[in-house]
Amino acid sequence: TMQVLFRAALLLLLLSTSAAEHCDMPEKLLPPVCLSAQIMESRWVLVEAFSDYPQGIDLVRYANSSVVEVETRSNNKTFLLVERNCYGSVCGASYSQVEYDGVVSVYDDQGRADFYQSCPDCLLGIYSGIFEGTLGRMLLFYRKEGKHQDADNLKAAAVVHKKMAECLKFDVSTWFTYDGAADKNPENCKCYEHSILQKIIS
Repeated sequence: TMQVLFRAALLLLLLSTSAAEHCDMPEKLLPPVCLSAQIMESRWVLVEAFSDYPQGIDLVRYANSSVVEVETRSNNKTFLLVERNCYGSVCGASYSQVEYDGVVSVYDDQGRADFYQSCPDCLLGIYSGIFEGTLGRMLLFYRKEGKHQDADNLKAAAVVHKKMAECLKFDVSTWFTYDGAADKNPENCKCYEHSILQKIIS
């Protein structure tokens, strides 16, 4: 049941971590770097995304745009991750309050997000977890807002991203690609919201 799924999720995470070591992954962000102003004071626009489970593949197939913002809290150990996703004319906003205390802990949604950075304007996220009873992962490539519309740069990066996705065993038959024409202000969509309390694993 849930314990079995959780153990399987941990195994999936270990396999993903092992694969990452052999797939030319950029440097992993760890506290306090992941809490730096460079990350916190920016809006990050999703430019490509891959998945390896049915619902995730549908998400990347039908997504129009996705923007992530990270806001620090007063204690410097907590930050709020806000993700807004547009599908057609519908926008979904997810608010996750994340605590950093340096202690390994379990996400309430039984998932884990690891972030990597290869350049100041780039952000790569791998999310592993259990989605409606199904083990799965999301591979998310972001660009800093204002740097996400360089067509030549994105075209060159797309080749690298796909090779990385293949190496990490993601489905590369269907993926999300920012086309430069998607709604740049997902707040204008009709939104639904939910909150998830999570702890960061360092």
